[in-house]
Amino acid sequence: MAKLTKMVSAIGSLKDLNAARAEFDDASKTIPAEAAFPPADIRPAADDSRTLMLRVTNPGNLAEATPKTSSQGDTFAVIHVPASGDFAAGLVLNPSTQIEAGQTFATIADEGGWPVIVAMVEEFLGIRIDHIAQLESDALGRVIDELGGLQIYSRAEFSADGTDFVEGTNNLDGATSAIFTAADPVDDAGQTRTRNQRAVVRALVQGLKSGGLVKDPNKGAAVLGHFASSIQHNAELSTGELVKIANGLRSLQSDDIAMVTVPTNSRREEDGTVVIDFDPEATPALKNALAGTDLAEFFRYLVSLGY
Repeated sequence: MAKLTKMVSAIGSLKDLNAARAEFDDASKTIPAEAAFPPADIRPAADDSRTLMLRVTNPGNLAEATPKTSSQGDTFAVIHVPASGDFAAGLVLNPSTQIEAGQTFATIADEGGWPVIVAMVEEFLGIRIDHIAQLESDALGRVIDELGGLQIYSRAEFSADGTDFVEGTNNLDGATSAIFTAADPVDDAGQTRTRNQRAVVRALVQGLKSGGLVKDPNKGAAVLGHFASSIQHNAELSTGELVKIANGLRSLQSDDIAMVTVPTNSRREEDGTVVIDFDPEATPALKNALAGTDLAEFFRYLVSLGY
């Protein structure tokens, strides 16, 4: 009877996994190339690296009490695995960063959509974005709950939306993770919020990597199903390609995956407004590292500096 029960369970999980794959790969979930990427002639050349850009939208936006016509509280993260496959670099961008003529990354992103978002990131980082994915925070929350929650480090004690966060380690579920990444606890134009987002993305990657999804087909199917429930992605990001990226990350040691915020500087104007700019020294160095062979050393250095 035990063997029969195990067999029935395996059949059920396989059906669930196939259903999740079908939903993820459904044509209605894909973003056409012309709506996903900028013109080919302004893009970096393709190579053997793999780079995914993830945007997590947060309808319950708490950032600066901004109406949800803005992506100010959204998470913009880039996961880059170089051709060597021996390291993975994650970068989280502050949407408040000034890009040009007083316009922020978020403002330009809202006006131009994915092609402009990809063009900005490729320009500042110098790497080609192979895949894009957009997910609602509620769906990501269900993934986090499936993983059993995340342990997230906060540099500051604060309260938001009825939830208290301590300075130090916080045990967060899907709902509190969404609050943690959307709240703007310090008047620093989203610098603290971006570090919080980085902490969640870092813990999420480690959770997916060590969560036993391969050994537990039911759990793996559930996680993929949660992702598939609200994801939008480019057509080339099939479940097969997603598995290749996941396998590459899973083969790495934790120390070989570094998650940082893109280096920025902040300044306060005479009217009290905090303005964020890309760090004019660190950003070119970051771009060179992504294109060169000292990627791991540079990212570990950024981690040591608190980025």
